[in-house]
Amino acid sequence: MPHFDAFEDLVGRWRWRLVAGDDAVVATSGDSYETHWHAMRAAENVRGVAATAKISGAPALGKGDPLSAIVEREVQLERIGDPSLN
Repeated sequence: MPHFDAFEDLVGRWRWRLVAGDDAVVATSGDSYETHWHAMRAAENVRGVAATAKISGAPALGKGDPLSAIVEREVQLERIGDPSLN
């Protein structure tokens, strides 16, 4: 069953992680926390926000996605070359 847990990192700080049903780690905290309790509170906040979060198609922080740019260019070229796609 998927679950959040917290672990102590190499410098003695705490981090949360989201573990899938097959025990694969699917997300981890970017920040570290002073205590296990604080890490689990942060995980609880993520769980609450994630339930209603939308998936954005835009790159984060305005950074371009090179693969997305290539795909978009290829799609445009295909549309120009195939009149039925226009």
